[in-house]
Amino acid sequence: MAMHRTSNQTMGEPVSGASPRGTYLTIADALRHELDAPSTAQTLLSESGVQARFGVSRTTARRALAALADEGLIQPRKGIGWQPREAASAGPEPLHERILADLTDAVRRGVIAVGDPIRSETELARAFGVSRGKVRQALAYLEGRGIVAAVPGKARRLSAIPGPVREADSGDPDRSRSLE
Repeated sequence: MAMHRTSNQTMGEPVSGASPRGTYLTIADALRHELDAPSTAQTLLSESGVQARFGVSRTTARRALAALADEGLIQPRKGIGWQPREAASAGPEPLHERILADLTDAVRRGVIAVGDPIRSETELARAFGVSRGKVRQALAYLEGRGIVAAVPGKARRLSAIPGPVREADSGDPDRSRSLE
């Protein structure tokens, strides 16, 4: 079932019926209009967000985003989503750095400690507005740095405190310190 939006509907409200132009082009038009607004300079777009908002398949969402990318209006940011071209140069940090900052903050607040389980992929995906696959990639990066440990069948655990959390440590502040 194809979806399209008529001029008197709100953005993102799915409607049954075939679009004469192609559903992905109709969605691209709606997103293009939003990107033209000055208040959306830092807007992040994701396939899953477009899917949910417009009630379409992943392929349709991808085609709509690809159409905007072909026009040079948006560009992909690994681990983040799609950003307007102007915002991409000064865009947010990669997802693994944002998750690391979240873990660091949780350690500082005393919410978690080394050995404690961290939030699930689903919870992190919801919190950062990205797909579980992107979260999984970011967590794999953090596992490679020794900050997070994965045990099959169990929740991932914090295995080291990132260097900046422990100001009293000497040496490289970017180095992770294992407390095990």
